Amino acid sequence: MWKNQHLLAAAFCAGAMSILGMGCELIATVDRSRIPGDEGVTDPCTDGVKNGEETDVDCGGTTCAQCANAKACAVADDCTSGFCADGVCCDTACDADCDACAADLKESGDESGTCGPSKAESVCGESTCSEGVETGRGTCDGESVECGPGAEKECETFACDPEENACFTECSEDSHCTLCHVCDAESGECVLAPAGATGLGCEEDQACDATGACKAANGQECTEAEPCASGNCVDGVCCDTGCDTACQACNIEGSVGTCSNVAAGDEDGADCSGANVCNGSGACGLAPTERCANDEECASGNCLSAGGTFVCDEFPEEQNDEEEEP
Repeated sequence: MWKNQHLLAAAFCAGAMSILGMGCELIATVDRSRIPGDEGVTDPCTDGVKNGEETDVDCGGTTCAQCANAKACAVADDCTSGFCADGVCCDTACDADCDACAADLKESGDESGTCGPSKAESVCGESTCSEGVETGRGTCDGESVECGPGAEKECETFACDPEENACFTECSEDSHCTLCHVCDAESGECVLAPAGATGLGCEEDQACDATGACKAANGQECTEAEPCASGNCVDGVCCDTGCDTACQACNIEGSVGTCSNVAAGDEDGADCSGANVCNGSGACGLAPTERCANDEECASGNCLSAGGTFVCDEFPEEQNDEEEEP
């Protein structure tokens, strides 16, 4: 068509008035090699060769017509079906875990362009790691389009690596370890945290026990030892030690959960009562004004003569002041 129009324009110019001469010269100088249809110039979308932006021979891309099913594609717009899967135009979206549209990926081996089950044993899905269990990628069975479950592996003393979706295999910090374990930086191994350790995956009011589990932290109320991470229930609270000597308690205000000395002058139940009181250092002694034979018998540490009778002295003021401080 362009060639005919050019010849028509040339014929018109041959008999034109001189005033049109300039326009005729411009037409006459048109580069004929750029006119479609002239010798040596072909349409890239009909030349039988995959070139330019085509995704397959004479189709696809931004300039040529869309491709039929089974032809190569890069995006859905390359295909007449509107679906591009596994690099070929497909009859459906073909986007399940275990389906394919390319012949070499299908269990049936049928021609490309029709969606069908993927080859058996094809890897599918993504690996995951959660709560100390790593689940590998799954596999297809060649019949279903569903991805079969992957193999599971316990992380054991390690935690899950969120970036790799797999278990850590060595550690450089405690966060690489599982619940109630800490990192031994020298060996790169995760080891049990000591009983009573806080944090490390436990709740705020919990601590680690000696087996790697979270239990009640020191200072929490208890009636028996089993719920306590320390394994000690003393004076109604979980305690850091057995705290079973006279004049020591685990429920003293300001140090609840930590075995501490009972204040000087106070009693300590059956272990230190009656004529005896605590000396403030974790031992019993005779109370002030009780008769004594020597200093060691007195909780105050002083046995004084009073009218021919020896009695225990009062506690020094400075000791009482110290015991009253929080």
